[in-house]
Amino acid sequence: MKTDDDRCIGIIVNPRKEHVEDSLKRLADWVEQTILPVRFVLCTYDSPYVKKVYPKLPVVTEEELLREAEMIITLGGDGTILRLVHTVNSKQTPILGVNLGGLGFLAETSPHLIVEHLEAYLNNEAYIEDRILLKCEVKGANSVFYALNDIVFDKAGFSRVIEIDTHVDDNLLNSYIADALIVSTPTGSTGYSLSAGGPIVIPQTAVFVINPICPHSLTNRPVVIPDTSKIKIQVHTEYKEINIFRDGEKVHSFPTGSSFMISKAHFYARLVRMKSHSFYDTLRNKLHWGEDFRDKKRWSYDFPERSSS
Repeated sequence: MKTDDDRCIGIIVNPRKEHVEDSLKRLADWVEQTILPVRFVLCTYDSPYVKKVYPKLPVVTEEELLREAEMIITLGGDGTILRLVHTVNSKQTPILGVNLGGLGFLAETSPHLIVEHLEAYLNNEAYIEDRILLKCEVKGANSVFYALNDIVFDKAGFSRVIEIDTHVDDNLLNSYIADALIVSTPTGSTGYSLSAGGPIVIPQTAVFVINPICPHSLTNRPVVIPDTSKIKIQVHTEYKEINIFRDGEKVHSFPTGSSFMISKAHFYARLVRMKSHSFYDTLRNKLHWGEDFRDKKRWSYDFPERSSS
């Protein structure tokens, strides 16, 4: 961590999010009033909207942000954090996510706690949580990419299922006949994999999850393996190509028969967390565990009356 004399905090916003202007103004007002020896910079990704909202914050390029900032605040949702993780990559700059989106498993800080959590970080009252990343190498294509949540092998819109040969450490796991296959980190277990029937995995657990989507066998279920494993995947389809997605965005289309090697990256995504909060709190709050669904006031709906015959 840098000394107080040259500490720099970066700010990135998603201008499409509702109330982002209020959150940015709250943060910027605090910046003007603080006496702490720290400076703040704003990366707008050339968005004129953000510059107009609060022009007093110094605006920097993405390159300058990565070079100068010891920590970056994101005002958006989990998608904003995921895009920043891909930008930060091996530099491992810590990220404090402020959730202006929906569910928000990564961006756990709420807008009204921005200042409180920022002060906790600056006063060394927060901690940094390392999250493992997936590394995917495309055989014969000299292509490597990384993912924080998951990598998905998809049938590219073709109506037929695809065959996905999957090896773990040179041992054949399965030749899945399915619509797609998800390889997920613990962080991604609450994302697409959860929607496809996968388990919830605590972020500090050193595992990967292999989860087929709509497999054509009732015995095919998600498999949890050590994160020290190397996963070799080869995809076959009657169509000419397959699609690869990482963290919800398309990476590229590859010819059928392409091979991929997935392993744990040598660097981490680093998230700023509060000592007063845990992942178990997030699960209860986001998934509404423990709530009484019989509460008619909370879960009441008005249905149209049926006409009598």
